[in-house]
Formats: sequence, structure tokens, C-alpha cells
Amino acid sequence: MGAEWELGAEAGGSLLLCAALLAAGCALGLRLGRGRGVADRGALIWLCYDALVHFALEGPFVYLSLVGNVANSDGLIASLWKEYGKADARWVYFDPTIVSVEILTVALDGSLALFLIYAIVKEKHYRDKVAWGE
Repeated sequence: MGAEWELGAEAGGSLLLCAALLAAGCALGLRLGRGRGVADRGALIWLCYDALVHFALEGPFVYLSLVGNVANSDGLIASLWKEYGKADARWVYFDPTIVSVEILTVALDGSLALFLIYAIVKEKHYRDKVAWGE
């Protein structure tokens, strides 16, 4: 393999962080899904991972974008978004469209994931209607 296949420290850190979130989502979903069917456990794993991504990755992006920009920030989350920004600079420098969409995904999608986790764990009657829109 040539040099074009080498991962930099930022890309490697980003992949490790995403893998850690996936492992945490799986562990949390399996713990919450003990004694439930396969479909419920699978849904809980996905929803836990989804909530973690929205709140642990996208939430800090919104914060960094609102108090400055990602390009002038340091830290693991900023390096992840800088790596992502290599493909599209709108993620590194404040872009109102990107930030407004991310605010919506953090607030709405993240909250909906938590609501669905609650509905499945507490076996609420409305869980299928909320999840599948029936």
C-alpha cells in the first residue's frame, strides 16, 4: 500500500471515537434490552448509538460553530470535524445552513431517539406508532 492509504492522527482519532461511540451504543442498548426480543434489542442498540452521535458529536459541533468556528478550535471533537471539513469546508467555517440543520438534528433527532428509548424500555403503548408513524 502506498502513502495515499496512510491514516493521519486526526483521521485515526476520528475513527477511534466513532468506534467507541458504536461500542458504547451497543453495550447500552444490550443492557437496556435485557429480557426483550431481538427486534427491541436491535432498535435499542441503534437508538442508543443514534442519541450518542447526536449529543456527543453533533452537539459539540453546533457549540463550536456558535461560539466561533471549528477551524480555530482544539480538541478531539474539533479535530474530527476538521477531518470532515477536508471534503467540505462548510463544516470547518461557520455556514448558517449547515449549523441550522445540525441544530435541528441535535434537538429533534436526539430528543426523539431518547423518547423512543424510553418508550421501548417502559413498554409504552405508543412506541410503535411513534417509531413507525402508524
